[in-house]
Amino acid sequence: MITLAELKEYLYIQDNANDEFLLKLIDMSTARINNLCGRELNFGSRTDILDGNSENVIYLFGYPVQEVIYIKYRETNQGFTHDLFEGGSLADNIYLVNKTGKLILLNGFNLPEGISNVEIKYYAGYYDSSPIPECETPKDLKCVCMMMSAELFLKSFRSFDSEYGARLGLERYEHGTDEGTNSSRRAFTYRDEDFMPILRKYRALRL
Repeated sequence: MITLAELKEYLYIQDNANDEFLLKLIDMSTARINNLCGRELNFGSRTDILDGNSENVIYLFGYPVQEVIYIKYRETNQGFTHDLFEGGSLADNIYLVNKTGKLILLNGFNLPEGISNVEIKYYAGYYDSSPIPECETPKDLKCVCMMMSAELFLKSFRSFDSEYGARLGLERYEHGTDEGTNSSRRAFTYRDEDFMPILRKYRALRL
């Protein structure tokens, strides 16, 4: 959802010492967003196994959808070896609503009846510079990923007592000295950001 360069620019980090750590934080933030939204939002290949129902309308599990690669079915438990369109053009036989993953079979084609007998491979999710406008990463989603990643970094010991001391979500910082031992004492109070007002609209979005 975001790149290492974007996160470093946001945090105003100009060296490469924490690059590997920052990449891990981006991955963790992306996984957290997927979990909160109840679906995988980052771009990648998907494979759905469906029950055939003799219908011609399918809602793919992942969306937005950039491209459908194939639709196959099986008649036994040996594997998905049969092309639904019998070698015909996929593009000529489907209508795809990219935003919602709604797939309509055209020209009289339907899913053959059966249990877990249909396999559909496709590419879905958001990414930057997508040729499909519906798959372009929304700016508010990038903002959430950026803030989550920055929050993880600024609350970690990697940034403790460093030049990155303007800690995201820090409500109160106390620094004092115990009179008896002359030892230094620090106390941090954080406010967790609430991302759900933004992420709520990406939960099971079907229009």
